Amino acid sequence: MEGWLWGLAGSGLAVALAALRRSARLTHELDRMKREQQEVGARLRQFGEDLKGTVEPLRVHLATVAGGRPVPRELILSGRLYRTLSASEAQRLYEQAPGRAFLLDVRSPREYAIKRIAGATLVPLEELEQRYQGDIPQGVDHVFVYCATGERSRLACDFLSRKGYANLCHVRDGLQGWGGPTEGEGALTLIQIERKT
Repeated sequence: MEGWLWGLAGSGLAVALAALRRSARLTHELDRMKREQQEVGARLRQFGEDLKGTVEPLRVHLATVAGGRPVPRELILSGRLYRTLSASEAQRLYEQAPGRAFLLDVRSPREYAIKRIAGATLVPLEELEQRYQGDIPQGVDHVFVYCATGERSRLACDFLSRKGYANLCHVRDGLQGWGGPTEGEGALTLIQIERKT
């Protein structure tokens, strides 16, 4: 009888070990499935963002056209809201469109006073929302938007394009890349403060 009990105990142990191995495999499989589900969820969220990024420019262009203003074909086909040009490309295009282009400086008044592209109009980025309708024409062929290095002008182009401007040219390297005529007071002068002893 004792041998029988040992056999039964051995069989029970073998079944328990098999169940434990099976449980470990199932746990591993469940973890793998959870990781895959998270990856699929992340891909779906990214797909939604990508789709939104693709559709939004088309919606803006459609609204612009519905408002009676043209949108350049290249912007519609590329799905972009505005053109991005180097300073040399912008300068070349600006020189080819005398009287039909507008230079917009979105830097601070102090930066503008020191140095600016000749003929540029100052509308600081911080004032753009209040001033764009009165200060920036839509009827010109091109609105060249620049700042010092290209970041503020990119933000200005994002804003203006959503307000119906389809003629924007973002000067990606800003004033620092401009080789054409400039005007202003010149270099920034620093005031030296002396300490009294």
